[in-house]
Amino acid sequence: MRRSLADKIEQYLKVLIERSEENQIEIQRSELAETFCCVPSQVTYVIGTRFTEQEGYLTESRRGGNGFVRIRQFEINLYTDLERNLKKLIILIDELREQKLISKQEDYLLKHLANNIFKELPLEDQSSCLIRFRYALAKFFDYPES
Repeated sequence: MRRSLADKIEQYLKVLIERSEENQIEIQRSELAETFCCVPSQVTYVIGTRFTEQEGYLTESRRGGNGFVRIRQFEINLYTDLERNLKKLIILIDELREQKLISKQEDYLLKHLANNIFKELPLEDQSSCLIRFRYALAKFFDYPES
């Protein structure tokens, strides 16, 4: 079976992440594009669609001459209420972005808040707050609750 270029780039990046001690890599789009004989936007596409928070990855990028993309893998355990509720909230935020109800900056802000604002609370309270956060966000945008 023949794999697509996107599949090859994804697999390459996942191997690099697995081999790193911190489950994190920092790459330059242009160098990776040269490696795979493609344009940097193809690399951006792969990172944006295959290295998402839902898949257990956090990405950070900076464009320009010394620009980079940092990809960090984190452990997702879907069997805990907290992680399940965080995932549902992130999915809602992604859906709001896809429907163009929120901007890219609002997407990043909401995800940052979702991942950090309740960290000091006990786990059961964090889960409850995430549920209320998701409900309030859906209600604000009159978006159907899933």
